[in-house]
Amino acid sequence: MSLKVQTSNITNKNDPKSINSRVFIGNLNTAVVKKSDVETIFSKYGRVVGCSVHKGYAFVQYSNERHARAAVLGENGRVLAGQTLDINMAGEPKPNRPKGLKRAASALYRSLKNDPSVSGSGYDFDYDYYRDDFYDRLFEYRGRVSPVPRVVPVKRPRVTIPLVRRVKATLPVKLFARSAAIANSSAKLKLKCSELQTIKTELTQIKSNIDALLGRLEQI
Repeated sequence: MSLKVQTSNITNKNDPKSINSRVFIGNLNTAVVKKSDVETIFSKYGRVVGCSVHKGYAFVQYSNERHARAAVLGENGRVLAGQTLDINMAGEPKPNRPKGLKRAASALYRSLKNDPSVSGSGYDFDYDYYRDDFYDRLFEYRGRVSPVPRVVPVKRPRVTIPLVRRVKATLPVKLFARSAAIANSSAKLKLKCSELQTIKTELTQIKSNIDALLGRLEQI
């Protein structure tokens, strides 16, 4: 009967190989998830040589970088115990990290360092090494603020007012002008009866045209 070898708690070695083979697990529900659970999940990507679980986060130390990167790709964003995991390569600090989070991380570092429950927990953890990077990662997922949605102005629909087509009134104006000219001429000249009859006929025609035009305008 073979006994399972317990994984080491050491995840703070400073040599380049260890740093590049280490995985940071943020937003971890450590009230439910235990060290053995973390080891079970991450051991399927390669040999886990170290695992340390802290309040809200954990570190997994692999034997090589390839296994660590496979774990990040496979588990980042996974929902575990009701919380979405934030998993990254521990040795690769994220760019564009807000300064406020770094200050909060430093405060947490000081409180944890002075907490006897943490210092005496049996985890060999180098806070001086991780405080500038890994605690920032711890607070990064808590400090993510969704960008304010851009307010798109609502275009009001244009109300199209039907235009009433205007009827050109050039014809009656010309007719009135012609009749006025004829009237002025008749005052100065003695017109013959035939000419007067012609004028009367034209005026009658003008009147008929005007009546017809007015009738059309009323129908519009």
